Amino acid sequence: MKSTNPFDDSPKVSTGGGAGTNPFSDDNEDDNPSFIGTSGGTSNSDTYFSTNTIKNNDNTTAALNTVSMSHTTGSTVEPSSIMAGGPSESPWQDLGDLPYRRVHLYSNVSWGCTITNNNHKDKSQQQQQQSQSGQSSQQTNSEEEMNEERFGLSWYPKSYVDAIRSHQNVSGDASEVARLLSTTTTTLVAGCPNGGPIAAVTIPLLSSGSISGSAGGGMGSSGFGSKTTIRIMNNAGSILAKIPFPPPKQELLDLSTTSTATVMQHRGPGDILTIGFTSRCVLVVVLRDSLTLCYDLSGKSVLPPFFSLKFNSGSHHTPSPSRGGKVKLSGTELLEARVYEGGVAVLGVDMNSAIVELLDEHDDPAYADGMDISSRRIVPKSTSSSSSDHDPTRGDNSSSASPFFLAPPPHYAIVTPLPTSMFARSKHLSFGCIAVLPRQYSPSGRPELFLSTSDGSVVVAEANPSTSPNNGLTDVDCRSRINDGGGMGSSSAPIISMAFAPNGRFLACFTSNSILTVVSTTFESKVLEFSTSSGSSSPPRSMAWCGEDSVVLHWKDLGVLLVGPYGDWLRFPYGEEDEIGAAAVVGSRVHGDSEVYLVQEMDCCRVLTSNVVELLQRVPPGTADLLRIGSIEPGALLLDASDAFDSGSSNADEAARSITAREGLLSEAILDCVAAAVGEFDVRVQKRMLRAASYGLHFACKDETYRNKTPGSRKLRVLNAIRRQGIGFAMTSAQYDAVMPKGVVARLMAAGRPSLAASISEYLKLGRRVRDYARAMKASAFVSSPPESSMTNSQIAEEAIRIIQGKEKGGKKTQDEDEDSLSSPPSSGMYASVALAAHRSGRKGVADLLIMLEEGPEDKVHALLTIGAYADAAAVAAKARDSNLIYTTICAYEGGLPNNEEGKSLYFSGIINKFPTEAVNMFTSYYCRLGTLAVGDANPAVNIFLRRQKHTEAGLMIAKKALLVESMEGNKREKQKIEMLKDASKIFDVGGKDCAFQKACVDEQIQLMAEQEQLRLAYGSNEVAPPSSSVTSTIMSILKHGAVDQRSAHKLNADAERIAKKFKVPEKRLWHVKVRAFSESGQWAVMRNFCDSRAKPPIGMKPFALAAIKGKQGEAEIMHYVSRMQDKTDADDRYDLLCEAGLWKKALEEAVKQGDGRKIANV
Repeated sequence: MKSTNPFDDSPKVSTGGGAGTNPFSDDNEDDNPSFIGTSGGTSNSDTYFSTNTIKNNDNTTAALNTVSMSHTTGSTVEPSSIMAGGPSESPWQDLGDLPYRRVHLYSNVSWGCTITNNNHKDKSQQQQQQSQSGQSSQQTNSEEEMNEERFGLSWYPKSYVDAIRSHQNVSGDASEVARLLSTTTTTLVAGCPNGGPIAAVTIPLLSSGSISGSAGGGMGSSGFGSKTTIRIMNNAGSILAKIPFPPPKQELLDLSTTSTATVMQHRGPGDILTIGFTSRCVLVVVLRDSLTLCYDLSGKSVLPPFFSLKFNSGSHHTPSPSRGGKVKLSGTELLEARVYEGGVAVLGVDMNSAIVELLDEHDDPAYADGMDISSRRIVPKSTSSSSSDHDPTRGDNSSSASPFFLAPPPHYAIVTPLPTSMFARSKHLSFGCIAVLPRQYSPSGRPELFLSTSDGSVVVAEANPSTSPNNGLTDVDCRSRINDGGGMGSSSAPIISMAFAPNGRFLACFTSNSILTVVSTTFESKVLEFSTSSGSSSPPRSMAWCGEDSVVLHWKDLGVLLVGPYGDWLRFPYGEEDEIGAAAVVGSRVHGDSEVYLVQEMDCCRVLTSNVVELLQRVPPGTADLLRIGSIEPGALLLDASDAFDSGSSNADEAARSITAREGLLSEAILDCVAAAVGEFDVRVQKRMLRAASYGLHFACKDETYRNKTPGSRKLRVLNAIRRQGIGFAMTSAQYDAVMPKGVVARLMAAGRPSLAASISEYLKLGRRVRDYARAMKASAFVSSPPESSMTNSQIAEEAIRIIQGKEKGGKKTQDEDEDSLSSPPSSGMYASVALAAHRSGRKGVADLLIMLEEGPEDKVHALLTIGAYADAAAVAAKARDSNLIYTTICAYEGGLPNNEEGKSLYFSGIINKFPTEAVNMFTSYYCRLGTLAVGDANPAVNIFLRRQKHTEAGLMIAKKALLVESMEGNKREKQKIEMLKDASKIFDVGGKDCAFQKACVDEQIQLMAEQEQLRLAYGSNEVAPPSSSVTSTIMSILKHGAVDQRSAHKLNADAERIAKKFKVPEKRLWHVKVRAFSESGQWAVMRNFCDSRAKPPIGMKPFALAAIKGKQGEAEIMHYVSRMQDKTDADDRYDLLCEAGLWKKALEEAVKQGDGRKIANV
């Protein structure tokens, strides 16, 4: 343990640490410790290195000599003109054997300034984004500026600042005013990973109270107001978007349910708990009751508001009331929330916790399908079909996986509650702070939540508690490792802050007794233990990692402390020089206590102050080898030779040829110079190193294997372009490699820089889809911007088409574009996306012209639906013969009409009269199928048929539906059926001759139902004529009823004859019906009399004999009918009947009589 006080203002004494292997290094190689910190001044020399005087026609050398790129593709400008006043470095400082540097990226930053950019396309995109986030006009911005005052990264209502001034009598001292403001408010600042934008919001420390006369500025915050603004800015301070909080009610209604919108109206600035960015550039705002809001870089909400931790009715804590005195619905009060690269984790005051994973369409849908059974999905309102409760999400209960597997929404979230409260109660402890291990570093493949306990340990909670032992909770029992004391404190000091290293291998823990401990993620080994109690007994304001080698801590009034892997440290006293610089900026104000905010990056730490953006970074090893005094590395030798050549020394050629003496040494030296240049921020140093690489290439001009060194130069040009003051991306070389060029282009478009994104995509020759999309975004910004002159719609459309096709105004090819790519049409959806941008800007004529050029049916249909051209969309879908698109069009058209009778009428008439035949047929088939269901409504299908003049189909639909009526009982049901059949008859009547047969059938059915009703009334029984029976069934029921009411048998037979005659039942059918009715009802005597009524019945004797056999009558009854079958044609029937009846003797006699040997053998 080091005894030197890191907070002492005296010159730093060498700690002597750093011997041995670096435990943070993956390769475990010893770094050469002989760095001279001040030698880094070589990289900051004021000498301007002129262009290499060696002339060569080789394109590679020319590319290496140019290190920056302007917005316009193919044009280059002098680097010094771009980076004037840009990044610079202070001398290196050694942290043990590791050199670190403090890179000033942006100085005199005026946070919240308006973007000044000559490119109207990017500017218009910014205006469009601000409009989407509620800042729709310059008037709105000017009103906000008049009503707010800015102090560094903090914004306050002007009335609130005036009240502070008048109350404390500090009208002129800006520093004193800022100090007083900081006692009642706080500013939350978050940085987007990989050098992305900054988000800031100022909130009051107290949610209630009023300005009082208490001394010391200990006043309430009611004067702060009920609204605030979340600002998204680039690293140069330019505004990208403004998000009003609480959001406008109409915006909430568009995103969620009415109840959620109403609840949000009771929110105020004091309800914001934390903000942060994910690695997908999503800004997450978490409120104190766990309500979570998600925005993109343009300030547009990507998900409806949702509660990360729902209120548990069994909890001992109750939701805190809002300012209006109403209880906040459905949310649990939070103790802490932590936004990490994959989402956000929350810890409630009841010790329950949850992990929210924010995913998008680029994630594997199978990952969402494998979520825990207790998880719920949050999807945009437009993609949710229905909601089971008041939560504005589909599936507070888990929904089926099919929709996600087929087409996941652009953004969605998975909320997994963790049963940590039960664990805390069972162990009689509480949790203090949380940290999240991202899923890519977790053994389970899902994020893990680390919770510090009150007894000095850490509990790890997995995101699949339902399938893990002990509900996925594990106490790692690290008390002995983190709190072993070492003579510095108690053994039970709890952890109050935790942070994971960017590589997920190490965890930094800060305990309540001011000890910083770094352990492995598995807690098997301890890497570092460092005490800060000599400087401050309070915890640091923030703690982050600087790359993978050191931890950065910040205390108010004490500056920033950088602690290395062996206990070595460096202190950076932020405050004095920053405040002096800030005071010199016109309109700028600073806090009395310097604002310092840390943003952890994968290879460095971004430091934000009131007017400066810096990087604390370990010097890349390649750069250190190149600039170290006395270095004999090949790159260093080549750099010395190049410097000697530029100075005109005669030793330059000899030094260069000494490198070429060994095989492969020259190639290594060139690569080292290029790699070191890419890792630098100062353009002069970049040029110096690239000149050295260019100088080395001249010695390898005959070897083609050495000449393709342009990728490093291209990468450097892109980095310099996005680091410009107007762009404001503080991206390093390692971060560029991590997000890859496609990620850089995507981030530029998300930040409202489509023109630069298009130029970079062309310059780097990215995939065709990426280039086309970037051009489309650039064209969208163009059509959304105010025209440069009185351009007509056709001229605007032509210019947009040229941009999409990658041509300039004169029709020339852009740089690095070949003939094939220009001749081929753009990717699907490009014209449609630009047309939608034109439509949103009110240029419908431009949108109509562009959308005609779209060739992709799906994109064209969705674009037409968005602009309200439903009939055209249906025509495109029908032409593509895509039933899904046709159905989508029909549904969209229905959703675009008012939900009333007039809307329904327009719905049917519009589809039938305006939509193509294919769409009308699908529309008809759908409602026909729906109408045939027992619970379906046939009226829509009938309405469609009548509008199409198809009376036969309309009448049949009503008739079929009438036969399915089962909702009522008794007479009411029959009356309803008769009424429906009468309606069908009327429709058939309108149809004329074509429907004559159908009308006759329906009329007879009505008459039959009337006869049945009369019979039921006459005989007082439903059995005599059951409802909904046919003519045959009715006659049979009448005859069967004779067995029950024998006194009325004669009358029943007469009624049966009457109905048969009325409905023209054929004689043979009537005889068959009577035989069946008499046999089934056991009226054998009646059947015999009926048979004897004719000498030769029209149906013969066989049906009578079969009825007797099936009725199991005696031999006499059976033979009564068989004996009357005396015709020659009846011989076989007689034999078969005798066999069927089991009269084998008579069957044998019949067989002998017929002389049939087979029949005899069969008997």
